[in-house]
Amino acid sequence: MFVLILLSMILSACSNSVLTTAPPQQPSRTSEPTKEEIIEPNALPTLMATETIVPATPTLEPTMLSTEVGDPNFRILEKDQSEQIFIPAGEFIMGTQDTDAQHTLDNGVAYPEVPMHTVYLDGYWIDKYEVTNGRYALCVADGACTAPWVNFSNTRQEYYGNPEFDNYPVIMVDWWQANAFCEWAGGRLPSEAEWEKAARGTDGRKYPWGNDPITEDKANFCDVNCTRDHANPAFNDGFADTAPVGSYPNGASPYGVMDMAGNVWEWTSSIPKPYPYDPDDGREENDGYLYVWRGGPWSNGTWWIRSTLRYKSVPKYWYENLGFRCASTD
Repeated sequence: MFVLILLSMILSACSNSVLTTAPPQQPSRTSEPTKEEIIEPNALPTLMATETIVPATPTLEPTMLSTEVGDPNFRILEKDQSEQIFIPAGEFIMGTQDTDAQHTLDNGVAYPEVPMHTVYLDGYWIDKYEVTNGRYALCVADGACTAPWVNFSNTRQEYYGNPEFDNYPVIMVDWWQANAFCEWAGGRLPSEAEWEKAARGTDGRKYPWGNDPITEDKANFCDVNCTRDHANPAFNDGFADTAPVGSYPNGASPYGVMDMAGNVWEWTSSIPKPYPYDPDDGREENDGYLYVWRGGPWSNGTWWIRSTLRYKSVPKYWYENLGFRCASTD
């Protein structure tokens, strides 16, 4: 209820101080999302109250690809100097058989991650890092993007637009704003299949780094610094809010993609539909009432940053723990 009241207050002030025009190609938004449209997740679902972080299978060591300039699997885009990593064509394991993930949460907040299945993807590029405030500001200055709905974060009164936080993930942007940025940068939002492959590789691991238990040097999640009721005092990842992108190299994916677990949720292009994943069944038509988020944020517990976790909301939603990254097929 507090979140909804806060959002209502924010929206009532937006027209005078934050956003003077609607994002490009964006329907008019006259009210904040309702409780039925979006519910912020708690630390764990009810059935997961005794969740442990013991690996379910033997530890897998990531085989990281080089991300040095000159490597054919790495590039820097001229327009905004973003770094991208190439994800090669081939099959990967999508979804899970983990019993932890077989429960749909109350009110349909999360989306089923089963059955585990194999998906083939053509090769594509994906941002090494989440889109930052600094990168997003270039698009705003170019007139192709609109500013985030508000410029503060959970603990910082001045976040977007403050040079101190240029290398932190941009937040408070809705799906249309994220999509507009990626188009401006020459790409698009990744599908949830592309996102998951970039996060976990081809071997079905639980986290980007493998099946090792979560430690505070691998991800930004709700730890002792977190102000939520479900904060976990056993960990100290160093942040009570967003962290600079790339702050957790030990949590890199097999391809060297950063922050695929924690920090901020990330918008995808996919409409939430049951598995198996089929890109030709309408889920990639970009005209949905709901879109999938991936990755889990700084504000939630360890259950929420597994590589298979799916979340969803209406495209008009924006919040302090939601950002994005871009992908491209050329």
